[in-house]
Amino acid sequence: MVISDGSRLPPGSELSAVLAGQARWLRNLGFDASTAQLNADDLDASAHTLGAVRGDVSAVYLVHTAAERAWRVRQSLEHTGHVVVTDDDLRAVVAAAHLLTELHRTKQATNQSAVVIADSDELPDIGALLTAIGIRNMLFWRQADALAFPLDQVTRDADVLLDLRAAPAPHPRTEGQDSPMFIRLPALTDALAVLPGLLIALTESSGRLHIDVLAAIAQLLAATAVPEMPLATPGLALTDEIAWVARQALSHPRGR
Repeated sequence: MVISDGSRLPPGSELSAVLAGQARWLRNLGFDASTAQLNADDLDASAHTLGAVRGDVSAVYLVHTAAERAWRVRQSLEHTGHVVVTDDDLRAVVAAAHLLTELHRTKQATNQSAVVIADSDELPDIGALLTAIGIRNMLFWRQADALAFPLDQVTRDADVLLDLRAAPAPHPRTEGQDSPMFIRLPALTDALAVLPGLLIALTESSGRLHIDVLAAIAQLLAATAVPEMPLATPGLALTDEIAWVARQALSHPRGR
């Protein structure tokens, strides 16, 4: 089931049409897909209702919902035993994969690289995901810190700036410039290819999505990256690979 409260959609967008488009895309891939709109004024009640009456739904895809609101909906649905994937999960995977790819390309050690994350509120689980893929030196910066701690000063000794702001300032980088590598917040369209394989694994196992699953997919994307090509190019091969690594991570979570 594809659900949303529309809180991240541009003004004037028709939520029902957006959800219908997502469901149609999933049906074209072979999934049974339906849609439901969340009551933006009472998220907890609408999520509880969905969880109570939709026992036949094996997975919920939560899209276009602001991060804090998405967290509340996810907690309500997982409490009733539903598997939940959000569009932020997909974007976080691709952001982490991009980071790993750049570190590998420049031959920098993952566990020794300094990473500044700007506006982590946009992807709340990014810190846990980067920790799971081996990043050990992270600094979190918010726009509210700009007056006391300008971003260009904070990133002076960083290896990577992961800029998750919805409308980041340009960060030009020229050859030989002593500034960090710059990675932007991925667009959802660049991360959707992750969803089919992830859904297959989750619906087969009925397991709850945890950070090790996302880390395994990010590491797969980085390991199979082709220069000058998108990290997640839609296709049956990628879907099968993601489903396989997700199954392994669901079956053998680290530290459990």
